[in-house]
Amino acid sequence: MKRARIGVSRRVAVSAMRACAGVLLALVFALYAFGIPDARAQAETDRALEQRVKAAFLYRFADFVVWPESAFAKPDSPLVIAVVGADGVAEHLRTLTSGRTVGGRPIEIRRVGASDPVPAAHILFISGSDRTRMREILRSGPRNSLVVTEVDGALDQGSVINFVIAEDRVRFEISLESAEKRGLRLSSRLLAVARSVRGNP
Repeated sequence: MKRARIGVSRRVAVSAMRACAGVLLALVFALYAFGIPDARAQAETDRALEQRVKAAFLYRFADFVVWPESAFAKPDSPLVIAVVGADGVAEHLRTLTSGRTVGGRPIEIRRVGASDPVPAAHILFISGSDRTRMREILRSGPRNSLVVTEVDGALDQGSVINFVIAEDRVRFEISLESAEKRGLRLSSRLLAVARSVRGNP
């Protein structure tokens, strides 16, 4: 009888251990299933915030840039902001600029897909996800565009303003030489808040 009881007790203990192992395994899968999306959700939230900040900068840049008169077909022509390879930034810009004007001009947002030709634009933002195309656009893009990028070394390739992340904040650097080549004049107030400025004002 004692041996039988011991055998039963062992079977009960083994069953309990297996049940606990099953619970632990289920917890591991639950943590994996729910923890990873949480991390992804946080990354997506951070990325969305970064896109909103960059969209706000792109909108505000227009107040601190003087384009040559030839950049506008008519006195009431819209100020065109084209966005290459960053749909999120384009959508934030549409929301931000809806019903607003810059210097009395309406604002037109154009989203440029991977195979779309780059339109004539007064502000042209090229996403860092499209580095190869960035080089092509910088070589042959619109003449009087304020070209804004987000790639390390983009100023060396002809970008006027380049976004950088410094101390977990979106900042930007400026090339006055590139601005001059594109016929643009940048306000000293814009230069004052840049992280760095290349060239002499």
